[in-house]
Amino acid sequence: MNKKRVVINMAAQLMSFGVSMLLSFVLVRFIDERIPNSFGFTDIANRFVSAAQIVVSALNTMASRFITIRIHRNEEEEAAQYFSSVFFSNVIMAVVFMLPALLVVFYLGSIFQIPAEAELSDIQLLFFFIFLNFTISIVTSVFSIASYSKDRLDLSSVATVLGETVRVLVLAVCYLCFRPYLFYVGCASVASTVIQAAVNLRFTRKLLPDMKLRISNFRWSKVKELVSLGAWNSVTRLGQLLLDGLNTSIANITISAAAMTTVSISNQVPTVISNLMGTIAGVFNPQMTIAYAKEDKKQLLEIIGSADRIMIFLLSIPIAFLTVFGRSFFTLWIGGTQDPDVLYILAMLSTGNMFVSASIQVLYHVFLITKKVKLNSVVIVLSGALTVLTVFILLNTTNLGVYAIVGSSMVFGLIRNLLFTPLYAARCLKVKWSTFYGDIILGLLSIGAVCLVALPFELLIDIDSWLKLIGVGVVAGPLALVVNFFVVLRKTEREMVLGMLRKKIARHHDA
Repeated sequence: MNKKRVVINMAAQLMSFGVSMLLSFVLVRFIDERIPNSFGFTDIANRFVSAAQIVVSALNTMASRFITIRIHRNEEEEAAQYFSSVFFSNVIMAVVFMLPALLVVFYLGSIFQIPAEAELSDIQLLFFFIFLNFTISIVTSVFSIASYSKDRLDLSSVATVLGETVRVLVLAVCYLCFRPYLFYVGCASVASTVIQAAVNLRFTRKLLPDMKLRISNFRWSKVKELVSLGAWNSVTRLGQLLLDGLNTSIANITISAAAMTTVSISNQVPTVISNLMGTIAGVFNPQMTIAYAKEDKKQLLEIIGSADRIMIFLLSIPIAFLTVFGRSFFTLWIGGTQDPDVLYILAMLSTGNMFVSASIQVLYHVFLITKKVKLNSVVIVLSGALTVLTVFILLNTTNLGVYAIVGSSMVFGLIRNLLFTPLYAARCLKVKWSTFYGDIILGLLSIGAVCLVALPFELLIDIDSWLKLIGVGVVAGPLALVVNFFVVLRKTEREMVLGMLRKKIARHHDA
């Protein structure tokens, strides 16, 4: 494993992630104060996009794998055919998608409960721009494959940071200079995606100068090959949508617009942690794909082992801190318009599955690179269907309300990640069935240890201001890292980290 490249890629990915996270937290509170009970519509619009991605992913989820493997096996002509076939197919799908999208925009008022504080035209424009953003993103998605295939995710992070910078500027100008509307969020997303696409196109020309878009390279056979395997990824996305993607929509339709917004806001922090999980896991995907392309099983297992420990080392801290400081955080962040206790309980229900999945997130890529996606897809869609069924049963037979909606997703997610994911990944890689359970146990130990470090601060300090919360984080954060240093890292890894620190200290001293 190229450890230097991993460090560079991860630092760049985390930086771009940090920019997105900061913007999200500021935006949620700002909108909820000025347009009450409306922010959840941004989540619902994105869930419509997620539904469309079920179809799109049949083609695109396998594109990176096939193109990367062909490049590293020096099959340049094959790679170019996949590249052009994916692009022109995406153009066709984007055109087809816009018709039902426009119908949703037109009949929006008949589908959802619109709160009195919001304007229907504003929400319709929000949906329009988010749908437009989706069509642009799928057409230009193929340009991100270059940085992936060359294991240069630091470059894709540059594109993300530039795009998020543009998003911030557009939102700042709109909300500071004009009357606040929800559709500004969609406009900013379009501007961000256009910038990212332009930057990724430039990187494609730099990293893959021979990879040209030519209609003559379009092959229906390549599209059919990608779709035949990628169709199971579409089933996976359907399952994921059923698992937790319909929470805000169900809350709006069955309870109220206010319940929808509560569910949406409570899910912001878990979503951040989930996105962070995906960001860190994604750093290892190119090297896993390259190792598999070279048929180096030992290297592949080494990458998975290192990835799992790094995931645990980093993710156990935000999960544990949310568990301990979550109620204080929600009180400070959005307590003026929402009940912080309800937000905290819902956030913990949303996070529950991550206590396990944070340790084994990279295993999902094993199914993709080994082309063993069918059974995983079936299990996910079945668990998603059971989730939706359970939600409606609980809503009609209990008074759990929004807790039933979010809690059902957690229960079925935990069952799947405990009883299926680690076992099937071991089978796909032909290793012992219990290989990955050690990482799950290590993850739980790490989260528990960090909670014990953080708990005294919550119990002994009255955290009634952002200054106190930040101060507690500044002290508890390094202590949590020290705990994970001994709990998670192996002796060789600890020696490597200490060696790097000694070198940096020596260089600083010499300077």
